[in-house]
Amino acid sequence: MVEQKLKLEKKPIDMRKFWIRLWRLISPSHKQIISLFVLILISEGVKFIGPYLLKNIIDLIVNFKIECIKNIIILIIFIFVSDMFIWLIDYFSDKSIFKLLVEVEKYLSINTQRKMVELGLSYHEKENTGNKIFKIQRGIDKINDLLSNFFWEVGPTIIQIILTGIILYITDWRFGLIFTFFVPVFIHLTSELNKKIAPLRKLRHNMYEEAAGKMAQTIININTVKSFVQEDREVSDFKKIKTDTKKIALLEFFKLLKFNYLRNTIITIGRVFILVLGVYLVWIGSITIGSLVFIITISEKALISLFRISRLYDRIMDSSEAINRLYKLNNQPLDIINPKNGFKVKQLKGIVKFEKVTFIYRDSKIKALNQASFKINADCLTALVGPSGGGKTTVARMIYRHYDPISGAVWLDNKNLVEYDLYSFRKFIAIVPQDVEIFNISVKDNIAYAKPNVNFKEIEAAAKIANADEFIVKLAQGYNTLVGERGIKLSGGQKQRIGIARAVLANPKILIFDEATSNIDSYSEKLIQEALDKISKGRTVIAIAHRLSTIQKADKIIVLENGKVVEEGNHFQLAKMSGGLYNKLLNLQKMGDIR
Repeated sequence: MVEQKLKLEKKPIDMRKFWIRLWRLISPSHKQIISLFVLILISEGVKFIGPYLLKNIIDLIVNFKIECIKNIIILIIFIFVSDMFIWLIDYFSDKSIFKLLVEVEKYLSINTQRKMVELGLSYHEKENTGNKIFKIQRGIDKINDLLSNFFWEVGPTIIQIILTGIILYITDWRFGLIFTFFVPVFIHLTSELNKKIAPLRKLRHNMYEEAAGKMAQTIININTVKSFVQEDREVSDFKKIKTDTKKIALLEFFKLLKFNYLRNTIITIGRVFILVLGVYLVWIGSITIGSLVFIITISEKALISLFRISRLYDRIMDSSEAINRLYKLNNQPLDIINPKNGFKVKQLKGIVKFEKVTFIYRDSKIKALNQASFKINADCLTALVGPSGGGKTTVARMIYRHYDPISGAVWLDNKNLVEYDLYSFRKFIAIVPQDVEIFNISVKDNIAYAKPNVNFKEIEAAAKIANADEFIVKLAQGYNTLVGERGIKLSGGQKQRIGIARAVLANPKILIFDEATSNIDSYSEKLIQEALDKISKGRTVIAIAHRLSTIQKADKIIVLENGKVVEEGNHFQLAKMSGGLYNKLLNLQKMGDIR
């Protein structure tokens, strides 16, 4: 099964594209990175002074004369001074690296959070929550790891290798030739290795995201898991994913180890060649013993660092998959584009008009709306009814412009919705959905979510209008009570009333109730219905309902079936239409066949 998957993922990583993407992701830090690189370049250059001075000391000791003591002491002092200078540079470079890493983590997190809230519902509905969170966190962590490795290991080693090669050529061209032969061979082997394990790496990252998504779904739906006694099944499913991940990881790492042996051999042969040549040149008198020590010191350090950098390169390649995924997320095209100079509305009448609107959800072949045309009048209660899947909730989403029509247009106050500034017109709309989304914050803050700076009196007034105050004051800490994740400490009816209070406080011109009373008890329904009646005055109210008894007072009822408007009128007009869909639904509810 694994091999079949690998055959589908044979495309090698485009390293040029990867580095360009990384550079774009960290664009706010370009100046800091260039400054750091200059500091590292100076530091690595100065580090060659110590071994060179040591070479001179050794040559003086080999040919020792009493008058050489003064020169030896001076050289030792110079070594001390150069080391102190290196430590000073390292102190400032390390300080800059830490500042850079903290800053990168900050703005990458903020930018990604901004991108997530800008992306439309269509993206969030198709992407698993756990996958998204894992993708973001892993991508940011890998960028930080890569930058720290680069500035503390990779960058200094690259500079060291280049300077070592130059010095070896200056000292004796044969040393330089050996060095420049083995280094490219080693780099080629490392590159080939990463091409071979790239498909395994990609599959491993896919499985990481799958595991994160599975765990998130289990936790989010923990009540259902426990209610249906499916704990063992969830653990078993998660275990299977992690077991498959382990197999892939071991296959990848074992391939890495095999190549490591070959890479080690290349490094060792290179060291032996330099040592043998050095001993020979000393023997024939071409170089001094001090020069040999200098050459061995810098070449050994460079070649051993080369192996270390190859291990880091392997880790960079591992990071590349996570970073590429984060880049793609940050560059995910917006399906809903806010016009650059969109119309910023200061006041709405609340007239909504759908004109031959057709819409299909992504990955679906069914038309959610099919040439739908109707008008919702200002300051009136308009109800949307019809069988499930008829397009009622889609209408609400399109009024918010969470989606754009495939064809046709949605008009707001006789202006095409796409011409409005998104954030301007949405402030005039509020919705109370069937399943009110509650944050893990206090009751007070949940109600004030649309207007976080309002005073407590306004929050309390909104709660009273929504008939929510009566249960809030009975909670342990009243309005300051934390409600738990997704409002787990509240009943369905209590959540709905908090949702209504939130809508009241937003003071919208257009108010949408999406089956707000469909899944609650009769007492809660009565309180919610009273609240709806209170807040509907002077507003355009759109009520999506299955219970036809709740919308009989509506000024207009629009009946939707299979995305089409099949009937329009008030309750009395539609109830008299023998054979009509509304009449049929009404009779079925009277008989108790449907609610």
